[in-house]
Amino acid sequence: MRIDLSGKTAIVTGSTAGIGFAIAKGLARCGAVVVLNGRTRSAVDKAIAALEHAAPGATVRGVAADLGAAEGCAALSNAEPSADILVNNVGIYRQQDFFEIPDETSGRASSS
Repeated sequence: MRIDLSGKTAIVTGSTAGIGFAIAKGLARCGAVVVLNGRTRSAVDKAIAALEHAAPGATVRGVAADLGAAEGCAALSNAEPSADILVNNVGIYRQQDFFEIPDETSGRASSS
C-alpha cells in the first residue's frame, strides 16, 4: 500500500534515533515534510543528514528543543506553529498526580 502524504507537514518529537527516527523516515518516504526534534542541535543535524540519505528528495527540517521543559515546548511551537501530523514520541515516566505537576517542571525523574 502506498500512502501519499504530499503537502502534509509532520512533526515527530524525540526523532533523532530509535522509534522516532523510524517513524520520521516512514513519513518522509510517504512524501510528508518532516520536522525532526531532539534535545541538542548536533543530534538533530545528524538525524537530518541520515534522513535525507534514507529518503532522497525528502524535505526535512529540525528543531533542537528539550520538550521536558516549558521553554523547549515554546521553542518548538514558535519554530513550527502548525502541522498536519503530530507524533509525540517523547515521554518520561514518573508517578505523580497530574494536577500537582507545575508547568515549570522539567519532567526529569529525580533520583530520590
